[in-house]
Amino acid sequence: MEQRSSVDRNFTYEIIVVDDGSTDNTVKVAFDYVRKYKLDRVRVINLGRNHGKGSAVRKGMLCARGELLLMLDADGATKITDLEKLEIELKDISGRLSTGITNKGVSWGVGDIPAVVFGSRAHLEQRALATRKWYRNFLMKGFHFCVLLVAGKGVRDTQCGFKMFTRAAARQLFPNMRLKRWCFDVELVYLCKKLHIPIREVAVTWTEIPGSKVKPLSIVHMLIELVLIRMGYGLQLWKIQREFMRSN
Repeated sequence: MEQRSSVDRNFTYEIIVVDDGSTDNTVKVAFDYVRKYKLDRVRVINLGRNHGKGSAVRKGMLCARGELLLMLDADGATKITDLEKLEIELKDISGRLSTGITNKGVSWGVGDIPAVVFGSRAHLEQRALATRKWYRNFLMKGFHFCVLLVAGKGVRDTQCGFKMFTRAAARQLFPNMRLKRWCFDVELVYLCKKLHIPIREVAVTWTEIPGSKVKPLSIVHMLIELVLIRMGYGLQLWKIQREFMRSN
């Protein structure tokens, strides 16, 4: 980010570290970066106790100030330089959609058009199937089938922790999000379809990082959350707010 901002004076960025009740030195390390780069560049949100990944991402997204908002896992499984791939796709979607807007005197920036791009590991699926244990493959295949039933077709990899949103999309999606843990990604896909927000997938560079917290029991919790999505929205227990203020 620093290299890019030194070349392009119009480019600005911020990094928000959301600490979801970690027990290691995450907060200390993050504040070291705050002292080095100042609050304009790095901010830390300390949730105090574990609320769940979905809740942490929601908090960070609602506090973000940018026109384009990137969600990424802190383990470095995806190359940060791949954000440019997602950025190009978002700008393409925004450019195409903005041409159909006829409001005279209104200047539409890339962040004003609701759009989402998901980083995808679908191109790595065959290699993953060959290296994972059989029961993990069975559980993941079953989970993907359930995702298809809940959210429908269109997104092959809902769980990659590398997603980019325009500011307009984030301001519609995250205030509506209910799930606090694993399946918030699937809920985002569901909400995008209901709110008619376009989604694209882009292949990203991804590396398996040791220490994954997704265990067989986590898959069971994820299946329960998929049922909650289906019931919550299907029975209209969860209402979708379709109008939010346009961000400045």
